[in-house]
Amino acid sequence: MERLPAAVALGSLFNPLNSSMIAVALAGIEAEFDVGIAAVTWLAGGFYFIGIMVPPLMGTLADRFGPRLVFCAGLVTMAVTGVLAALVPTYPALVAVRLLQAFGSCATMPAGMVIVQAAMADADGRPPPRVIAMISMVLTASAAIGPVLGGFLISLWGWRAIFLVNVPLAAVAFAAALRWLPKVRVDGARQALLPRQNPRLLATYGQYALVNVVFYLAFLALPLWAQQVGGVPAHVAGLLVLPLSVLAIVATPVAVTLAARLGMRAVLMVSGALLVAGSCAMLAVGPVMLVPVVAALLGVASAFSQFGLNSLVFVHAGGRDTGSAVGFFQASRYVGAATASALLGVLFDGASLDTGGWAMAGVSAAVLVAGVLAPVRRPGTSASGGDRSAP
Repeated sequence: MERLPAAVALGSLFNPLNSSMIAVALAGIEAEFDVGIAAVTWLAGGFYFIGIMVPPLMGTLADRFGPRLVFCAGLVTMAVTGVLAALVPTYPALVAVRLLQAFGSCATMPAGMVIVQAAMADADGRPPPRVIAMISMVLTASAAIGPVLGGFLISLWGWRAIFLVNVPLAAVAFAAALRWLPKVRVDGARQALLPRQNPRLLATYGQYALVNVVFYLAFLALPLWAQQVGGVPAHVAGLLVLPLSVLAIVATPVAVTLAARLGMRAVLMVSGALLVAGSCAMLAVGPVMLVPVVAALLGVASAFSQFGLNSLVFVHAGGRDTGSAVGFFQASRYVGAATASALLGVLFDGASLDTGGWAMAGVSAAVLVAGVLAPVRRPGTSASGGDRSAP
């Protein structure tokens, strides 16, 4: 059964990977097409906008028509758009392909989690915590490693390589999906087009959106600042945020252990506190080598948030609406990312990161408060009955 979550994780990495690789490619794309920073950020903002609108629909389609079909269709789309992006002659054509790429990348995560829940759910209707942790770790790590991988690809073959790399990755993921993902029976006739979301799920989505406002503000601003102000090349700018990737892998098992011992609320509170610390460290960035400190703090915070809040989706969602709930959860990532992208042009003045750091600190404080107040149990479960959100 370990092959099943591995196949889902492999297919799901395209969305966070492609949302983050673009961070180190913006400067090169802007220079080649001469469109200006405001215009080139549409490659990030447009991807995030699709990431808001499409995942709930893809999750619902998976609930209605079969998650394996939706999952594989997303991978085919990633391969096709990888080729098209490498061949585009104009900036408008690149934007169009990038938006189509976003559609494909949004299909795999909600569809994959429907399969995982159907095949591996426990008596509570929730996949084992180790499975959620494994997939969360891959998602967080792939988002964090994006600038590193993107920087090296750009330094070797130019910015078009960050799109072309999706072709072999999609081929491997497609083969794994055909071999390891079972066909899951669905009761499509009973599914609403977009099932109603309960208040506890809405609170989970909102908290995750705020986490990603902080994460993506740093993720987009730091490599751009390092290249334009610090004067470092793209591959070095990517390496500066490498701690995000490393610590996402290391911290996720720690989050699982903390949840088992102290409950999910402790995970959420630690995540909020680390976001505050990382945001405050952003205010001190001037020397380039302080960038990894910010990345380290935010990397651990992101790992904790990804695991904790993803687990709560399964606590609060109805079993038949898993795809829709995971889709909305994925969309909330891009509510935060799109907000960060829109704020980037306002907060990044080209000389310092102070304004952005203060904005991040304010949002992080809100995340910390939400961690204290967020519902972490299903209705009707008393504190004496145990934390149903914990492993």
